[in-house]
Amino acid sequence: MTILSRSLFAASFSALLAGASLVPGIALAQAKPSAAPQSTTPAQAPAQAPAPEPGKEIALTQGQIDGLLVAQPELAALPGAAPDKPDPKAEAQAQAQAEAQAQAEAIVKRNGFASLEEFQDASDTVDAVLGGIDPETKSYVGATPLLKKQLAALQADKAMPAKEKAEAVKEIKAALAAGEPEKPSPANIALVTQNYARLSAAMAEGDGKPK
Repeated sequence: MTILSRSLFAASFSALLAGASLVPGIALAQAKPSAAPQSTTPAQAPAQAPAPEPGKEIALTQGQIDGLLVAQPELAALPGAAPDKPDPKAEAQAQAQAEAQAQAEAIVKRNGFASLEEFQDASDTVDAVLGGIDPETKSYVGATPLLKKQLAALQADKAMPAKEKAEAVKEIKAALAAGEPEKPSPANIALVTQNYARLSAAMAEGDGKPK
C-alpha cells in the first residue's frame, strides 16, 4: 500500500455507504514508494463512484481498533468486493449491493459498532493518523513530509515504467498541493501508533502482500 492509498477497510466502506460496489479509493496512508494508491498502478474508480470524502474524526477506543481489524477481512469478502466483475443486470446488481450492505451492517454491529456510519468514522480516523506515521520511525510526522519523501524516492526510481511513474508523481503532487490535513488529536495518534504493527499487517494483507 502506498502513501496515497487508503486502508482497505476505510475505502471499501465509504463506497458501500455511497451505494456503490466496494471499490478501493485514494487517500493518505504509508508504505513503500514503488507503488501508487491504498498497487504499483494508481487505482481508477468508476466514473459513477467517485472517491468518498473523508469522514469526521472521532475519539477512538481500543475496542474500535480491535473491531476494525476483525471486521475488515469479513467485509472485504462480501459480494461486490470485486469491482472488475460487475453484474451485467442492473437489477441483480442493485439487489446484490443491498444484500452486501445488510451483511456489512451485521458484521460491524457484531464487532462493536452501532452502524456502518460509525464504523466508517472510526476507519477514517484511523486512516488519517496512519497517513502521517513514518513507517521507519513509527512516529507521527504528518502527511506532507511523507509525501515529499515518497516523491523524491519515486523520481529517483529508474526501474519504474515512465507512464506509471508520471501518473504516480502527478497524484503525489496533487496531494501535496492540497496541503497538510488537519492534525488528528493526540489521543488518537497515541492509540493508532500503539496498534501500528497490527494495522500495518492488516493493510498489507488487504493488498495481497505477505505480512
